Amino acid sequence: DDEDVDLDEFGDEIDSWIIDELKAVGLDTARSVIELDDADLVKRTDLEEETVKEIKKILKEELE
Repeated sequence: DDEDVDLDEFGDEIDSWIIDELKAVGLDTARSVIELDDADLVKRTDLEEETVKEIKKILKEELE
């Protein structure tokens, strides 16, 4: 169950600037993003909490 997907694979579902934002703080796979707390993600990136929730939803659906 430790399948993981590179964030670059989500270019169709997630804006590239958001992917760049996540990669800038060292998150380059779906699992690395999902495992972080929402509040922590908001703090570490310039993303809104709503955006973080939406991204995680997309990533989780892909990993299921």
